[in-house]
Amino acid sequence: MKFIKTKLKNGLTVLEIPSETAESVVVDFFVKTGSRSETEKESGISHFLEHFLFKGTKKYPSALAISQLVDGIGGEMNANTGKEHTQFYIKAASQHLELIFEVLTDMVQAPLFDPQELEREKGVIVEEINMYKDTPMYEIENVLERTMWPKEPLGRDIAGSKETVTKFSREMFVDYINRHYQLPNMILGISGKYNHKKLWQLIDRFWARHPKKKHHSWDKAKDKQSAPRLKVDFKETEQAHLAFGFKGLAYGDKRGPVQSVLSAILGGGMSSRLFLEVRERRGLAYYVRASGSSYQDTGVFNIGSGVQVAKIDEAIQVILAELEKIKTQKVGDGELKKAKEFIKGKSILALEDNQVRLDWFLDRAAFHPTIETPDQVFKKIDRVSAEDVRRLAKYLFVKNNLSLAIIGPYKDEKKFAELIR
Repeated sequence: MKFIKTKLKNGLTVLEIPSETAESVVVDFFVKTGSRSETEKESGISHFLEHFLFKGTKKYPSALAISQLVDGIGGEMNANTGKEHTQFYIKAASQHLELIFEVLTDMVQAPLFDPQELEREKGVIVEEINMYKDTPMYEIENVLERTMWPKEPLGRDIAGSKETVTKFSREMFVDYINRHYQLPNMILGISGKYNHKKLWQLIDRFWARHPKKKHHSWDKAKDKQSAPRLKVDFKETEQAHLAFGFKGLAYGDKRGPVQSVLSAILGGGMSSRLFLEVRERRGLAYYVRASGSSYQDTGVFNIGSGVQVAKIDEAIQVILAELEKIKTQKVGDGELKKAKEFIKGKSILALEDNQVRLDWFLDRAAFHPTIETPDQVFKKIDRVSAEDVRRLAKYLFVKNNLSLAIIGPYKDEKKFAELIR
């Protein structure tokens, strides 16, 4: 899979993923800032910007003007925010490259930040926060991260809180943009079918002449955990939700491919260990999953499940037993091969989409020491041994590195504390 990375003199990185078979093109502005770069008062402002930049620009003065334009060409536009990134993209038929490039550029370079739109959007985002609070399957991840990083930006909810969001001012957005949305901190990504010459005419016209400016960085995680942690949020629910979290691997860690295989063995698909043991054999849960994710200086290995309220103790014990098993017993050759093929197969299917393909390379361009193609990563996956998996499991799944978050109708934390002691 071909990619072209170019860095302009002003610091902007341009990442191209051309495709000979595509008929569409995606233009994506990826900013290396997210909720962990915010001050306490700014908590949620990165996510708010994800909404706010679509509300009007100098050239397209309202949300309706932007949406009508994109709808008028049958395009798709969206954005997302994480702990360490915010991105905005539009996808359309390839002949509309110039139009979607101009729209996204104006959104990033000349947002209106209209005060009336700001006040309206506060209500929208408060309701989004309410939606997540009312959906334990989603909220459990927030509870877990607050438990793992209790006094740090990494532990704050990406959406912020009602208290912070409702106090945002126009000046706060301008200040945040000036501190973080500088060209050395941004990547312009293009994926699909496009005219290379036309693309660079647009880059030269809209971006090449902008000055290079410094941007604010982020603070490293300082939390030092020395004992298991537990947080139980009481909520009258018909299903209990739990999440185990273990501080894990940062971007660029050479054990990243091993972590992928480990998570596939434990919670990748309907034949994974946790799915079989927790759901199929015991009927304790509807869903159970495991995954590893990274940040620039740390990471998290997460195991989550929605379980029967009356049998949550058993579910916790079964999960812990499976973690102990994979620490002490080597994975068999057949299971190891299946996990590797699962990872590669799922990745290949997903990478058929231009946007997913672009996200793969954007993530690596932003946070990894080098950009690796899918084939290069797959070769590393193939080299993972059973001993590699066991060794990483022993490193990750340590009691003093464990955090457990629970949402359900439980008022007594003692029994849960005893289970993870």
